[in-house]
Amino acid sequence: MGSERTTVSFDRTVGELVAEDYARAAVFAEFGIDFCCGGDRSVARACAEAGVQPEAVGQALAALGRSDPQRPDPRGWSLGRLTDHIVTTHHANVRRMIPHLRQWTATISRVHGQRHPELHEVERLASDLADDLEKHMLDEESRLFPLISRLDEPAGGDAAQRARPGALIETLEDDHAHAGALARRLREVTDHYVPPSDACSTYTATFALLKEFEEDLHRHVHLENNILFPRARARWARGAAAVSSAPAHDRTGARSG
Repeated sequence: MGSERTTVSFDRTVGELVAEDYARAAVFAEFGIDFCCGGDRSVARACAEAGVQPEAVGQALAALGRSDPQRPDPRGWSLGRLTDHIVTTHHANVRRMIPHLRQWTATISRVHGQRHPELHEVERLASDLADDLEKHMLDEESRLFPLISRLDEPAGGDAAQRARPGALIETLEDDHAHAGALARRLREVTDHYVPPSDACSTYTATFALLKEFEEDLHRHVHLENNILFPRARARWARGAAAVSSAPAHDRTGARSG
């Protein structure tokens, strides 16, 4: 039988490759390549910016073999199903973990901050990240996701098409970039979430939760930046092209209807 390895084109974007198979995310992370907020870069460019050899990344990706056909592929989901999944899974995870992050980072900062002053920054970073994500999720759920979901509905498609909130999506992508920067700083300050030898159980649990939080945030942002937003933009672009190519009287009717 032939090899099950796949060849990776360095001209393709990081986000496209991870969207095809999320197992590739671990490879990019191992090489220090951001697959969430930096998913729109080609593999070649991402490797150059990370200072790694594309061939090494390509070999590691190829070694994964073909993706598991039984694994759910969000690229094939409807826009409504995708937004529902993000809200009920990832937004729910954020809301579940935030109270613990606030309480536990404050506790270890107070109790262990004298011996480990970096914990004061950990508390501040976790609080800033929580504040940003709470507002961000509300914007998505109240302003953007309802419009995106309606693109799949024949009855609601016209109104959703007319909205075309490109500026809002760009703002939300900027939010993702800022959240990613805070998460990266948390990882640096905590030495990749490795607690010191004198850590108590709360200290250890807090670092474990921070790691879980970042890993879920990566998948969360990946689904939006690399799958949901590009598909929504493409749908709005097709709608705009259809309107511009329609006869003048049809466009007038669509605006007044």
